[in-house]
Amino acid sequence: MSRAGTLEDLPDLVSSDGARRYERWLAEQPTGDAYLYTDARVRFDARDMDVLVASPGLEARSVLGGTRLVAPSVPGSVEMPTVPADSVRRLLAALNGERTLGAAILEARLDGAVARAIVSAAFGRVLFAPLAVLLLERAVPSAEIVRFPGSPYEIPRNYWQNMASVRALVPRLFERLGDARAALEELRRLHAVALLGEDETSFYRPASPIAKKGIAPSRLWLASSRTVETSEGTRFVEGPRVGARFLGGERYGRLLAELAGDLSATNEHLAHRDASGLDWGRVVVARADGDAEAAPWFCPPRPLTGAHFESLFESLASGAVADFHQKFMRLHPFRAANQSIAMSVVNAALARGTHAKPSANAGIPHLILDHLAFRLAPDAYRRVFALALREWAVQGPPAERLRAYAERKRRYYEFVERLARARDGAEARAVAHDTPDEARIALLVFESEA
Repeated sequence: MSRAGTLEDLPDLVSSDGARRYERWLAEQPTGDAYLYTDARVRFDARDMDVLVASPGLEARSVLGGTRLVAPSVPGSVEMPTVPADSVRRLLAALNGERTLGAAILEARLDGAVARAIVSAAFGRVLFAPLAVLLLERAVPSAEIVRFPGSPYEIPRNYWQNMASVRALVPRLFERLGDARAALEELRRLHAVALLGEDETSFYRPASPIAKKGIAPSRLWLASSRTVETSEGTRFVEGPRVGARFLGGERYGRLLAELAGDLSATNEHLAHRDASGLDWGRVVVARADGDAEAAPWFCPPRPLTGAHFESLFESLASGAVADFHQKFMRLHPFRAANQSIAMSVVNAALARGTHAKPSANAGIPHLILDHLAFRLAPDAYRRVFALALREWAVQGPPAERLRAYAERKRRYYEFVERLARARDGAEARAVAHDTPDEARIALLVFESEA
């Protein structure tokens, strides 16, 4: 990155008006979502131009002045205690598979508040927008933009739209990999689009707690982490930090690190440097003011330098997608949405054939790869990443892929829970060896695959 200028004086790629509107909108958003969107609930919003369809056999039954929606193919029911059943029936009759939602509301002669109450309660559960979902699925598969795939209706719509735009723009990054400064500009543009959309009107709020403090789309996060040693242990003072616990529990994390060939990844303190001496961050167990207890944190390397980004883009240009992903996660160049950007680039690279096993459906979910990138040594991380590609790159039409992902997700969760119940490491290893297929889905690398 030898051209004039420094990382500190890179121009914003978002208009000042767009940045103000986004930060104002961000401050107004509720913060009730589980971190990493692990709670299964509807986040995809219905819009007036959508053509909605109902679950087969859907009925609106009158109950105590309100309505209960039931369908043979849907477990349970949807309760609307303050909405008259007649209003619901009129809307359902107007949703004929051709009218848009806005037109159906007019046809049903519904008050706006009543219509919103019906759609809010029923959408994504017994009312669906299959065409809207299909168009987004074709632009970027939903399984490739989440940690573990679930219902497409669990994905915030603006996020999905923005990630489709990001995916369409990634080729510009590939074209400029030979010029690190130009490639960095494209990477920063992807970040802006992920948060605001291409026209700066499709706002998305990442689930990360740091979103409450502002995100600054397209700007690099240049602040340094600062810790001090006290009589009570390491104190985190300021700067970037990312949670570095082993997702799935210590028993699972220790076994994963052991089988990947890097048991040192479980150490409380880690310092990452490459062969040239370049800093790639550190793991510390520390506590900041307001923290309930000390916990493992990853502190990204700072200051960010041109050498960091040259190394990052060299990995991508050579097709070393695992190295690119690990380096990106360790650099943590933005305040939020780092994992989304990194995996969008990785999946685009896989789809275009920069890896040994290219495919139209070569992409994979995020899984827990971002957290493993903070701890595992590069060789160990490559082994785990290669296993993720083998076990989680599912082929076939969207519906079949989602069913297959749902089954993998179920088996993954059940396996990790079994490890958590193991009495000791020996029992955990026995569980893995007794159920090798589940172990591979959970990214446990056996000796024959190392």
